[in-house]
Amino acid sequence: MALQLHSADYLHDDGITYCIRRESLNQDFTIYERRDGTWVDSGLDQAVKDVNFAEFKRLGLLIKTIMDADRWVA
Repeated sequence: MALQLHSADYLHDDGITYCIRRESLNQDFTIYERRDGTWVDSGLDQAVKDVNFAEFKRLGLLIKTIMDADRWVA
């Protein structure tokens, strides 16, 4: 992966704009969605805590799509 802190905005087919970001290169990243002009955590950590496999899988696939589109993956 390329070393980045923030991905480009990604407009998904569901009409929601997403991005992935992290505060530093030493941190894991998470996925955010834009709601009313503000970036809001999409709940990846909560899906893991709740063992919500369907939501974890959906967000994981979305992260991969964003990484591919923004060329995070070489």
